[in-house]
Amino acid sequence: MASPCIQGAALDAAFPFHILVDAEGTVLAAGPALVRALPGLKPGEALRSHLTPIRPRSLMQTNDWSTHEGQAVVVTAHGDGGLSLRGQVCRQSQDLTLLLLTPVVTRFEDLRRHGLQLSDLALHDATGDMLMLQRAAQTSLDDAQRLTNRLRQRSQQLQLMSELSGLGIAYFSDQGELRQSNELFHRLVRWEQGPPSPCQIGDVEGRLRELATSHDAARLHLDQLAEATNEGLDPFTMQASDGQHLALSYRSGSASDHVLFIRDVTRETLVDRMKSEFLSTAAHELRTPMTSIFGFSEMLVSRELKAEQVKSVAATIHKQASWMVSLLQEVLDLARIEARQIDDLNITACDFKQILSDCIGSCCDASQLTRLTWTWPEHVPLIAADRVKAGQALGNVINNAVKYSPNGGPVEIRCFELNCDGRDGLAIEVQDHGIGMTPQQLARVFERFYRADPSCNIPGSGLGMSLVEQIMKLHDGSVRITSEQGRGTCATLWFPVA
Repeated sequence: MASPCIQGAALDAAFPFHILVDAEGTVLAAGPALVRALPGLKPGEALRSHLTPIRPRSLMQTNDWSTHEGQAVVVTAHGDGGLSLRGQVCRQSQDLTLLLLTPVVTRFEDLRRHGLQLSDLALHDATGDMLMLQRAAQTSLDDAQRLTNRLRQRSQQLQLMSELSGLGIAYFSDQGELRQSNELFHRLVRWEQGPPSPCQIGDVEGRLRELATSHDAARLHLDQLAEATNEGLDPFTMQASDGQHLALSYRSGSASDHVLFIRDVTRETLVDRMKSEFLSTAAHELRTPMTSIFGFSEMLVSRELKAEQVKSVAATIHKQASWMVSLLQEVLDLARIEARQIDDLNITACDFKQILSDCIGSCCDASQLTRLTWTWPEHVPLIAADRVKAGQALGNVINNAVKYSPNGGPVEIRCFELNCDGRDGLAIEVQDHGIGMTPQQLARVFERFYRADPSCNIPGSGLGMSLVEQIMKLHDGSVRITSEQGRGTCATLWFPVA
């Protein structure tokens, strides 16, 4: 019997998927890699028991493979998803035929599915090179996909941070073209439908100048703003025609990164202004009694006064000092309430009639007491209040009613149950018939240090109603003022029932 020109280990290494068959189609030998893929393919087995010829079609009608000398063949292992092989028929002798085959695979997964590895392929087999190239391409594709996903995720995170930020943000290219901006930026520059397309930095600057007052519009130059920002100077703050204040910062991270930040600083600006006005007014209010105390005390030190004069001067000093203490106490009360640092607030079920009695006894003298009248229903529910703070609010309202009725007249106090926003409560009205207020004065009644008496003949700090408003807020209640100039004022305090 003739043998292949190469055989043994050399044949296995050169063609690990070879099959040697006789004229009857019986397997005489098979390559080691093929045996691993098809464990049932053993010498003595009929080739057709394991493999079905696909190409050429004529092989399907014969077992004598030698008649197809030199032709390309394709065979497939039995079963779904069976291994496909392709190769060439090589006739060795009249009775022997050698099939030199290689697996038809396109992925590494196909090799593993049939129990094969890359090392099972012959070194000269281009399938291995193709799989390696495919693996490299797949790896590059996977890396690119991962990078794309990371960039997309990073972009989404930055976009989310941008949208949640309190800053209006716009990114520009090195050519000044708007690349990206968040929703807050659109609102701040009044582009409700989004920016125009295309949009340049000059368009944004022009839009800001349209919004700004004439004074700020003349000073607005984004190129100069970029230099100032890079030098660490404060942002440029402009005031819009509608009163809004915007702080602008323009930064350049690199040659291609230009970012414009816009922040709404209206509240901060107004708070700073209010603080300045508050300090200025407080200093003015304190200076008056301090000047009086200093002058009269200097008189006591530098002059010889009679006993009656000393007593009069001392009384004046005491009065002015009491006024200062009262003013400072009201300022401190306001500061503590607004900072929510009131640690002595004790909300309990309180009897309004007792609170009123205490207020009248402490804040009204005998002459004023005769002007007060009060009425309430037979049944007055208990209110949920801090007795001291509620009394302070009610006392301030009664004091105002008496003070702002310089020509006398009754001060009427009425009490009645009132449902407010679905909640049961008790309303206390204090009505005077004094000088009253104009609508403009009424609009400012809760401002600190504001006084409706322009002559300042009526004593007071202008803090009383601000304090009343804050105390009522702490009680989850309300205060309402109605007034008519020359006819009097009515203040209504509403407390929830206990």
